Amino acid sequence: TGSGDVDTSKVVKADGDGRIRGASGWASLVVGSSWKNPSGEWHVGYKLVYELFTDSLTSRLKKERKKKWDEKNQEEIAKAVMHLDKFEQKHTKVEDPKLKRVRGDLQNRIDILRNQADTYDDKGPVIDAVVWHDGEVWRVALDTQSLEDDTKSGKLADFVPLTNYRIERKYGVFSKLDACTFVVNVYDEGNILSIVTDSSPHGTHVAGIAAAFHPQEPLLNGVAPGAQLISCKIGDSRLGSMETGTGLTRALIASVEHKCDLINMSYGEPTLLPDYGRFVDLVNEVVNEHRLIFVSSAGNSGPALSTVGAPGGTSSSIIGVGAYVSPAMAAGAHSVVEPPAEGLEYTWSSRGPTADGDLGVCISAPGGAVAPVPTWTLQGRMLMNGTSMASPSACGGIALLISAMKAEGITVSPYSVRKALENTSIPVGGLPEDKLTSGQGLMQVDKAYEYVQKSQDFPCVWYQIKINQSGKSTPVRPYCSSQINHGLVRSGIVSWVADPAS
Repeated sequence: TGSGDVDTSKVVKADGDGRIRGASGWASLVVGSSWKNPSGEWHVGYKLVYELFTDSLTSRLKKERKKKWDEKNQEEIAKAVMHLDKFEQKHTKVEDPKLKRVRGDLQNRIDILRNQADTYDDKGPVIDAVVWHDGEVWRVALDTQSLEDDTKSGKLADFVPLTNYRIERKYGVFSKLDACTFVVNVYDEGNILSIVTDSSPHGTHVAGIAAAFHPQEPLLNGVAPGAQLISCKIGDSRLGSMETGTGLTRALIASVEHKCDLINMSYGEPTLLPDYGRFVDLVNEVVNEHRLIFVSSAGNSGPALSTVGAPGGTSSSIIGVGAYVSPAMAAGAHSVVEPPAEGLEYTWSSRGPTADGDLGVCISAPGGAVAPVPTWTLQGRMLMNGTSMASPSACGGIALLISAMKAEGITVSPYSVRKALENTSIPVGGLPEDKLTSGQGLMQVDKAYEYVQKSQDFPCVWYQIKINQSGKSTPVRPYCSSQINHGLVRSGIVSWVADPAS
């Protein structure tokens, strides 16, 4: 998203002792003696560390730092009071101008120390960043002494250099106090360093639901243990984790570049126009041309009708997932007052239809889980509920389905997979309007696999139906897919213009 970008365009040279001047200007930095730098050029920059942390982490650090600062400040106040007391015991009458000035100075020290507690404002530590090219890849090191209690810790020379995460898949930790992990990427020939951190615990929780792998404790596994993940940060830390168009576009590009099979997006909000916009156009291209399967949360704005969010509930090429709760889940305190007699949709799970008449929700999956969260939260796992949890649950199930299809040499198509899921889901509720709540129902991975096996030899047709309503120039639902058991047509486009008068 660019929220962790650091300007490292300033280039410096090291002196004979291996020292360089950091961009923050606080002190000279010693580079590691074993670091290779054929050019001898060091790109330097700095960053206010609170700009990288979430609000909750920043709040915790401020409290802990304030507590330590208060302790030191109280010690200094006690020393100042003691010095004044000793002075007054020694000088019972202060008439000499010089002694008056000394006493006034001692009293002023006490006043200043007491008053500065009221004006205390922690802007956060500053970290220095150094980027260089070792002849093969760009390397990064951080000086984090300002974060440590021990002045001997966090020195630049002691940092284990990192490179772009995709190359070596290594990460760093700022300090023991924050316990916040990060990765780096270098752009523009070393002139921009991107320090990537969490914008909330949400992403780790979602990833754990889909693919957590605990060989020693299988009960902690995700739906598809060990599935390979590419994490794309779309939530901008500067905007309270709100996604940006730039972040979304970069994430789609990365998904295509790395030949992903599946995309999960547990993000969304209301939209005025369904199935519309630049991002939706890019999603359609990713699904229809590059054959990725896109799964997304339907939204948490129920139980009213037409509350599905974008993009999960309002984009035709995306599998929108609603949040289901079973009696067993409810008994485990998944935000349900009384366990229901049978499985149902969470009341807050968003409903269809969309403004242009689409169902809105495609399928449903479990909408709550106890799953891993980042270390900086100071807890191993956390309970969360939402369609954000239902979407990775479905995505993990689809990953199992795709894995089985690949193992048997069955062609993977976003259309055949979606058809298998929707045609084999178990309906939730017996009324027709329940489909607006749960879509085709609770997904069944095993039944979907059987469906794919039986239908793998049927030719698949993909087509578009564009319906122009009288007096309106914009088609209202440009997507449909079907599967036929005859003919040789693999794909095609049908344009159907309906005349309201006919």
